[in-house]
Amino acid sequence: MISRLGTRRRYIVLVVVAGMALAPTAGCSSTPDPATPTSSTSAVAPADVGTSAPDLTDPVATATDLVTTWLETLRAGESVEDLMAPNFIIQRADGSSANRDEYLAKPAQVSEFTLGKDLSALQSGNTLTVRWSIRVTEAIDGVQYTDVEAPRLTVFEWTGDAWKIVGYANFNPPKPDES
Repeated sequence: MISRLGTRRRYIVLVVVAGMALAPTAGCSSTPDPATPTSSTSAVAPADVGTSAPDLTDPVATATDLVTTWLETLRAGESVEDLMAPNFIIQRADGSSANRDEYLAKPAQVSEFTLGKDLSALQSGNTLTVRWSIRVTEAIDGVQYTDVEAPRLTVFEWTGDAWKIVGYANFNPPKPDES
């Protein structure tokens, strides 16, 4: 059904689904019960979320620093592994996605970027949700993406000593095939 929807509707569906997946569920605890078995597709040890996140006086400044660090690290060609939570997942405008291991195997290649002027950030306990935009020159898995300002949505989780990216939505479409 989604394949029949237009590009704009797919973006809306993506944002709604991402929001639903990241929103707390009534009656559920944010702390897992150690007696309850869980399944995982990652061999990475879970983050220590026992320590409460600092109460940010300026979430926008923190969010700006976090996304800038992410982009600068990618631009330098360095590993972003230390910036990612074990349950990291990215969803892109073209429908592709990657979990932590998949992303680390083929990270985006960023050469230039300019953050948009409108960045908002909301903190709730150990999470920081950031809506922002960026104009970027990048290639993902060998595909060049458009060099226009496009929205992003990034969710960070406090792991006891640092903010780590859990969820990332990239709404920048790939350049049209010019062949």
